[in-house]
Amino acid sequence: MAQAFINNTGFGKNILYLLLFFAVAALTLSSCEKSETVIISDNEPVSSFNISRIKIENYVQRIYIDIIGREPLEEEMLENVARLQNDSLRRETRMDIITNLMTDETARDGDGSYKAAYVLNLYNLAKIRCLEGVADSEINQQIGIASFGALRDSLDGNWDGYYRRLETIRKYQAVLDTRHQFFDGKIGFHQMFGAMINNGIYDIINMNTFNFVRAAFDELLWRLPTEQEFDASFFMIENEEPRQLFGKIGSNKEDFVDILIHSPAMFEGLIIWAFQIYLNRAPSPAEIITFLPDFLKDKDINYIISEIMVTDEYANFR
Repeated sequence: MAQAFINNTGFGKNILYLLLFFAVAALTLSSCEKSETVIISDNEPVSSFNISRIKIENYVQRIYIDIIGREPLEEEMLENVARLQNDSLRRETRMDIITNLMTDETARDGDGSYKAAYVLNLYNLAKIRCLEGVADSEINQQIGIASFGALRDSLDGNWDGYYRRLETIRKYQAVLDTRHQFFDGKIGFHQMFGAMINNGIYDIINMNTFNFVRAAFDELLWRLPTEQEFDASFFMIENEEPRQLFGKIGSNKEDFVDILIHSPAMFEGLIIWAFQIYLNRAPSPAEIITFLPDFLKDKDINYIISEIMVTDEYANFR
């Protein structure tokens, strides 16, 4: 009967519509109740103010290993991590720590000094690049062999052989001397590389002029010579003919080495070397353009290395 009433009267239909309206409204209101806000812990956005302590410790450890060839002592780690945290990882603080490791001459157990350890590390890296990491003891052994030969030549009256062996000794000794000369500021890093490619061990590794020229370009400039550069270099060394290379005239092997290590291409090569050693990548053209003018002017490898080590990329703070 109720169903008939609803179906046959307008009043009944109105009641039905009202019931449906209130039902829908109730469902809508229940669905609009406030939901609980869920907060995920340890999900703060990364910034220079919330870099984890372990990342800062890893950064300190990395610069110690890369600059002086050893891990920091516990007190060194604590001191430098505290400095970086207190200064919010400021660039100036990073640079101060890096510069101190490169230049401090205070006597320390084991290292001699931070600077001495840094110079030794660079010296070894240069030997690895050019001389397959030959030990100083091997170089001294070659000096001993040449010295004995020179003595024998002098006793036999073979003065041409005697003076050739003296020149051989001079070149080997020049390799050993670069470490102390660089420490004293008497030579630049580019000149250390000059000694590395101008000795008997390098000649054995890269036998004949063809291989020598290609290896010197590849290891110092990080590229092979153009055809014109190769021809000029080859005939300058092989035939001692006056040839022009990088805008300068040379007529022997000594001239070739001197021209090469003082060329703008050499300093570009050292920028590439630094990026490959410390970032394991080649520099972009923009990075080379940024660093090259000051590097050509001051010839200070510390500038290039420190500018790399101060970055967030090197520190892994990104």
